[in-house]
Amino acid sequence: MRHFTLFTFLYLAAGVCLTAVALGHPDMASNNKTTLLVNAGSLYLVAALSNFQFWHQGVVRSEAKLRDKPAWDRNFVMILPILIIAFMLVTAIPDLVNHNWATEASARASGAPLLILINAEQLFIRSQIRQES
Repeated sequence: MRHFTLFTFLYLAAGVCLTAVALGHPDMASNNKTTLLVNAGSLYLVAALSNFQFWHQGVVRSEAKLRDKPAWDRNFVMILPILIIAFMLVTAIPDLVNHNWATEASARASGAPLLILINAEQLFIRSQIRQES
């Protein structure tokens, strides 16, 4: 097992926040509470998995495969996670603000932190690999 990283802490913090929202509102509909708890559990699972070597090595192997590809392929792999992060932010934040941070909007947006953090971690690992080579 690897040491904790900043992303491990971020996964855990986001999971704790979603759990607190789910358990802090006793009047929340059960399907919204279930959605929040499932997404929090997913964040906890990814936090645990991100400490293992295979998590990092998967990105390293895919980056090594891209070295023989054209430059636009390599750049696309860096741009795609940025587009996913931007899409998640553009859809989740206005939904939350427009619905005045209602529990239904929170449940709809609760999957965003997982996708954003996974893509941000991949970008970080890829940028470290590219700096080393």
